[in-house]
Amino acid sequence: MTPPSCPEHGPAGDPGDRFCEVCGRNLRTSEEATAIAAPLPGPRSGTPPVVPWLSSRATEGDCGGCGTQVPGGEYCDSCGRRRSVGRDHAELDLGGLAAVTDRARRPRNEDAVAIGRVADATVAVVCDGVSTSTRADTAATAAVESAINELLHALRGGADPAEASRRGARAAVSAARAAAGPADRDTPPSCTYVSAIVTGDAVTVSWIGDSRAYWLGPDDALLTLDDSLRAQVAAGRPVPAELAEEDPRSPALIRWLGVDGDDEDAHVVTVRPAGPGRIVVCSDGLHHYLPGANDLAAAVSGLPPTPLAVAQGLTRLALEGGGHDNVAVAVLPFPVTETGGTPA
Repeated sequence: MTPPSCPEHGPAGDPGDRFCEVCGRNLRTSEEATAIAAPLPGPRSGTPPVVPWLSSRATEGDCGGCGTQVPGGEYCDSCGRRRSVGRDHAELDLGGLAAVTDRARRPRNEDAVAIGRVADATVAVVCDGVSTSTRADTAATAAVESAINELLHALRGGADPAEASRRGARAAVSAARAAAGPADRDTPPSCTYVSAIVTGDAVTVSWIGDSRAYWLGPDDALLTLDDSLRAQVAAGRPVPAELAEEDPRSPALIRWLGVDGDDEDAHVVTVRPAGPGRIVVCSDGLHHYLPGANDLAAAVSGLPPTPLAVAQGLTRLALEGGGHDNVAVAVLPFPVTETGGTPA
């Protein structure tokens, strides 16, 4: 996307800037500003959810442009620089499951995570904003919140985990597409998606893109297959005809959420583990450093056992490894009890 331009001082430094940094002129039309600042669905922009869930949406924090403490919102009232919709660092804990996200070395956090539970299931969603798209954090936050809300309502209404997963992913797709505004024609907001539902006897995961879900327990395993050319070729899967001549080693995504994404449903997989363990769902800010299930299991083995401690420890390992990208990770013990915890 071309940065907006001030008639007196030229192009802005960032396509997301709303005001000229020299004279303060508003660089967006009223139509564009209204579309971009539209509220997102979620527990802080409407009626509170009737089932418990938490997301990494920002409430208040320091402006990345001028350092001023500002209330939650997309723009700083002091300098006009756009803030991330998500928090730079968030830790979510519902007792029986937890999540952490961090912006790492990036200027803003474009990952988002949400966790929730109903009586007999725990649920987590991670979305990784595609950095080459405009306002990727907007798509990611809208997607996780719409998905977690739909997942929990579907489960509470009696849907089986696979059907709930499909419904949750469709809600995420719709939310990511709705995040696009008139100014986003060239690089509309987009993100990847992964969800996990853990019950007393099974784990169900769904995904679009390259965010992942891992099983750590008996027979550690990666439960997802990246929607990238490299991963599909390595697995012997067919790739779109228009990509047949591309480099098969390319990690580029072939599926994502956004107005320029496809209309296919998410992948859905259900497994029934042989014994207790954990599900870890994460963005590539973590699995870039710990790609294999055995790598992740070895890292977790040295951490305190609570879900929050595991999520904190894995995030710390990614940051210490280089922190090249935003990190989002959720940890769900298996199996769950009716209170959302793990059996003694």
